[in-house]
Amino acid sequence: MRRRVAVLGAGPIGIETALYAAQLGHDVTVYETGELGAAVRSWGHVTMFSPWALNTSALGRARLRLAGRELPEHGTPTGAEYVARYLEPLARDPLLEGRLRLHTRVVAVGRQGLRKGDLIGRRERSLHPFRLLIEDREGERIHHADVLFDCTGTYESPNSLGSGGMLAPGERWLGGRLVRHLPDLLGRDRARFAGRRVLLVGGGLSAATAAVALARLCDEVPGTQAVWVVRRPVSPPYPPFAADPLPERARLMHAANAVAERGRRPGAGLRFLDGTSVEALHAEGHQLRVRLGSSQGSAVSDELFDEVLGLCGYGPDRDLYRELQVHECYASLGPMKLAAVLLGAAGGDCMAQPVPGPETLRSPEPDLFILGSKSYGRGSAFLLQHGHQQIRGAFTLLHGDPALDLYRDAESARPQRSSALGTETARNAEPVRAAEAAG
Repeated sequence: MRRRVAVLGAGPIGIETALYAAQLGHDVTVYETGELGAAVRSWGHVTMFSPWALNTSALGRARLRLAGRELPEHGTPTGAEYVARYLEPLARDPLLEGRLRLHTRVVAVGRQGLRKGDLIGRRERSLHPFRLLIEDREGERIHHADVLFDCTGTYESPNSLGSGGMLAPGERWLGGRLVRHLPDLLGRDRARFAGRRVLLVGGGLSAATAAVALARLCDEVPGTQAVWVVRRPVSPPYPPFAADPLPERARLMHAANAVAERGRRPGAGLRFLDGTSVEALHAEGHQLRVRLGSSQGSAVSDELFDEVLGLCGYGPDRDLYRELQVHECYASLGPMKLAAVLLGAAGGDCMAQPVPGPETLRSPEPDLFILGSKSYGRGSAFLLQHGHQQIRGAFTLLHGDPALDLYRDAESARPQRSSALGTETARNAEPVRAAEAAG
């Protein structure tokens, strides 16, 4: 049955979801606040950990081949290359022609004629279509859909800098004065940070990427100084994974550990402080005064910085579906069924995460699916290959057909070619960029 499908977000998982739905004959509309692949574009200078073959779906590659485009099997693309060679051509595919509404914000979603507390947990809610309040250059209007996929990700909802994950005093007034996303420190954004004092806050691999670049900037440009703080006492900050199948990840972790070790010594251009949090910050002229404290709450220092780079991870924007029945995990803020599986198998290596089944995608709200990194809440172990599995699983539920698998069908129709990727590596390698994964 042809249904009206609304996809929120035109990132990698949103585009893949729309392509899958359109291939099945549904009436699909994709809503994107910014431009296509906006989050990926923002870290376009960063090289992914994994090769092309593991960052794309069989259906996506098949559609590109129909247009005369062939992606390489090997080599690791940058974010910019991924957008230009994969997302943009897919967005121009005949299946998606006219279906993308860019620069269109979905302000809120609900059910026509129902509120959150009506028909609690009952399938009858599906008889009332989803009601979307959208806003574009022409103003606000209402759109309707039968099925809703929230693929908006988390990149636009950065976590706070302060101790305990809270806003630090003064933080909310600084707004865009704080840098919340990974800049191109050695390229496009070099002039903003070179020769200046920079505070870097964060302990994931985004922070590792920034720390390595900042250390190099300190060596190359006289007068550049940096302080890197992480909230946990760690030594080293990134314990290596045994036999890591991702050389780029292993290289980054090794380099960041070396930067941290050097940063513990007096006189280093980049100082490393573990067990340290931001206690308060405020503007002081053209600079920012930051009070740093230990994990026990005692003062460490009170210093002036030219720039504060907060890479403390990201979380879901849940206000979007406040009038829908979403059962959230109290720890991760992700959908409860999926969160229970992920938390039950939590570990340091995102490649060791389980592959949850389709039933974990169900929520009390019929025909609502939260896919992609947003489905992992505040967790950072999401993999693109897991997102593809989510898409396939969601449509098996919608169609009531466990055997439905457009990826399998596209792969089986593909001419067989040899590949240097081992079976185990292909199964487990991590299709995320270095800047998004977490330690």
